[in-house]
Amino acid sequence: MSANFIVEAEVRTGSGTAASRRARRSGQIPMVVYGGGEDEQYLLVDHNKILRQLAVESFHSALVQLHVGDDLQRAVLRDVQMHPFKQQVMHLDFQRVSRKDKITMTVPLHFIGEEEAPGVALEAGIMTHSMTSIDVSCLGSDLPEYVAVDVSALNMGESVYLKDVVLPEKVEFASTVQEEDMEHPVASVLAPKKPQVEEEDVEDAEGAEESAEGEASDAPAEGGDES
Repeated sequence: MSANFIVEAEVRTGSGTAASRRARRSGQIPMVVYGGGEDEQYLLVDHNKILRQLAVESFHSALVQLHVGDDLQRAVLRDVQMHPFKQQVMHLDFQRVSRKDKITMTVPLHFIGEEEAPGVALEAGIMTHSMTSIDVSCLGSDLPEYVAVDVSALNMGESVYLKDVVLPEKVEFASTVQEEDMEHPVASVLAPKKPQVEEEDVEDAEGAEESAEGEASDAPAEGGDES
């Protein structure tokens, strides 16, 4: 189940670009909450608090408790707009979650046993990740923080495929995941690349060797007549 995050918000009274700018200058961030059979709700949250929560990976796939005064809502984060070059949140979108309706979310993959994998520990292979997240569908109360992928048995040249990933109970792949996607590798152990000697370097080395041999053959013999 997702971590228990609490987002404290207040109702936004003004609207439009000017009101949003004033809110940001005062350290608050505009956000909207929609869905759940209710009207959209326009709110404000504290910038520094939400920025710290956004730094936590599981927050992005968590079922959060949204407190608006005495009202408590369950919601998931759907979109974050950041400033182009500042560490500043500009706007947030949250979607309400019903206790009865399934939701589709992107959750991160956590790889377990990478260092113990024979292909890494015994054969000096390199563990590579072809996927770092997957789309799942479930009730909000069953939403996982992440999906664990066991790679501890991989040998050199072996892979774990999407079809091998074990989802938590009551969680299934989202409808966006097609049958052919199940054959995609999620993680693999690859042989380290050998350093390649550039062709020009080889030619230069051969040329230097030939030149050295030529100079040696042209040199006069020790003690010989130079006249």
